Amino acid sequence: MDINIDYDDLKGRGFLREKQDGLFTLRTRMVSGNYGEYHLKKLAEISKKYARGFVHLTVRQGLEIPFIKFEDIEKVEKELKAAGILTGTSGPRLRATTACPGNNWCKRGLIDTFSLFEKIEERGIKCGVRLPHKFKIVISGCPNTCTRAQGSEIGIHGQVDPTTKKIGYAVYLGGCGGITPYMGFKLSRTLAEEEVLDLIEKVVRFYHKNAKPRQRLALLIKEIGKENFLKKVGLQQE
Repeated sequence: MDINIDYDDLKGRGFLREKQDGLFTLRTRMVSGNYGEYHLKKLAEISKKYARGFVHLTVRQGLEIPFIKFEDIEKVEKELKAAGILTGTSGPRLRATTACPGNNWCKRGLIDTFSLFEKIEERGIKCGVRLPHKFKIVISGCPNTCTRAQGSEIGIHGQVDPTTKKIGYAVYLGGCGGITPYMGFKLSRTLAEEEVLDLIEKVVRFYHKNAKPRQRLALLIKEIGKENFLKKVGLQQE
């Protein structure tokens, strides 16, 4: 295309450049991955009006619409905003948090994953926050870890504390996928909800301040050492 396009800005707004010239994929998200009937109808309508009439499911519980023309992006954004549909992101940013149903309807769920998701966002840890590289948070309701807690920067799942027998939160730190994947390490004790929320804030803040451009959390931990990292985020003897 001849016109000047800020592709990074568009990524932040949820529109990803395609290999086809002048076409973009709209990436959407909703809190806890829950789309209502109206949202689904509106996305189907947008796909017919501005794209090729189909919607694609992402691995992060979002819905994408490919083949949107650059000149239609602002019109699509207005319709999304009016419908209350959130946009996802790409590039060096916090990606959409993913959560399984937890105890909302899964018989194995130990924690309310949707409630934790909302509390994380209330603290400003939201999709689209600018960071040195991509950063992912996942929540699972039980040790089955359907969202693969071990494979993200911060992975959380419900578990019964072996000592107190109370339900709490297990946390993994430093996992990631990609060409060279890393398995996150599990903290040695079960955390309470407020502890988890505080820890998420500290880890994201530390990563934002200390990571080099395009350095995943796993590589930052590898560089400074696990014990040093834990001290920096307020965990002494994990």
